[in-house]
Amino acid sequence: MSKILTRKAINGFKKSSWSWLETCVVAGLSIYVWVQSDSLAPTSTEHNFFWPLFGPLLIALRYGFAKGFICSLLTTAGLATIMKITGHLEYYPFSLALGTIMVAMIAGEFQDYWYNINRKHILDHQYMSQKLDSFTQNYHLLKVSHDQLEQRTAGQTVSLRSSINALQKIATKHAENRLEYLGHPFLNLLAEIGGIEVAGIYRVIDDQIIPNAHAKLGDHHQLIVNDPMLKDMLDTKKLLSPAKLAENQSHKSRYQLCIPLLDTHGKLQAAVVAESAKFFMLTPANVALLSLVANHAADLLCKHTVTPILQSNQSDLFLSYIKRAKYNKRHYGADSSLVVCVDSQKSHKAILDNLVNYRRGADVYWSCHSKDGNPALAVLLPLTSAYEGQLYINRLQELLKNQLDDLAGDIDILGPLSLTQDDDEINKIMDELGAYDEDLADIADDRL
Repeated sequence: MSKILTRKAINGFKKSSWSWLETCVVAGLSIYVWVQSDSLAPTSTEHNFFWPLFGPLLIALRYGFAKGFICSLLTTAGLATIMKITGHLEYYPFSLALGTIMVAMIAGEFQDYWYNINRKHILDHQYMSQKLDSFTQNYHLLKVSHDQLEQRTAGQTVSLRSSINALQKIATKHAENRLEYLGHPFLNLLAEIGGIEVAGIYRVIDDQIIPNAHAKLGDHHQLIVNDPMLKDMLDTKKLLSPAKLAENQSHKSRYQLCIPLLDTHGKLQAAVVAESAKFFMLTPANVALLSLVANHAADLLCKHTVTPILQSNQSDLFLSYIKRAKYNKRHYGADSSLVVCVDSQKSHKAILDNLVNYRRGADVYWSCHSKDGNPALAVLLPLTSAYEGQLYINRLQELLKNQLDDLAGDIDILGPLSLTQDDDEINKIMDELGAYDEDLADIADDRL
């Protein structure tokens, strides 16, 4: 508090109304001191210091030329008015009045010059501080990018598109016992994503794990049916790892990872248990990627391959994909995006159907119609941020322009919509496409 008062006493008030009030008050005090002094007496022969000078001088030093000049004018004019009323105007000290005005003007000019110099130095200091902050931020961004590049190189990041497509090709070739053929490629994919070194994949029937391993990775793998982490995974149907344990929890399991293969219908198809994994690769992003790949593999293990290109009557299945993407966001922090293309002229349905040829490996396409009968294509982009979704839209716009030229504007593209930030808009669009689900709205509000 004392520092604030001291600063105001030296620098003055920043608010214009207060500074003008101070100018008037100081001018009044100067007039009073001048009137009470003996220097106005006609017969005065004493030569004392001219104390009324301090008022205008103080205002000039605090607020500059303008207010200092006004204060000196008010002081001298006020004194002249008083002396005229009292009949002593012929004794008005003109030289003192002129000197007071001159001193106030000189002091005010000095204050303005000094203020401009200080202001320039302050701006220079702020500019250098901003440059230093910018340099510091760029340095840390460069360091973080370098660290991420090292981690990405060490983790041997794989192409999700090519991996999912490879698994899907295997599933299409074999109508029966798909786990026998998908087991090893799937474990190899998990090893590249999460650094799994020793693991096995097992069929699950009626939420009970079948002890016979369909594929193994590494040596010394063993299934412990009563393992606490494995039992929790079968109960909760959630991916479990020591990285998700609280600080006060101890790891009492043989396994480092228990991964459920849960299909879109919520049925547990299989499970992967891993004794050994590179712990530094179990980042939240990689765990989300493991969950996504496991979900797609579970769909491939169904009796009929769940196609990621859905027809108009499969709205419930598309909503199931959205719910699962929301689950991945809540539990693993991996956001997904939604893009919707609508043919407003009802004349380019074939073009919309051709867009599925450019599907990425994990994307889900739903060919549908709006309530007005306009052909539409809804695209779910798992593990895709809004920025990446915009890049996808840019690619779509280029494709449409190449195929439709000037008519590309007939197809409206909505998005990218984040499944976590654009809940209301997504629900409205799903309702317009005939796929609104109250459970989906409830999931949007669930932040557990």
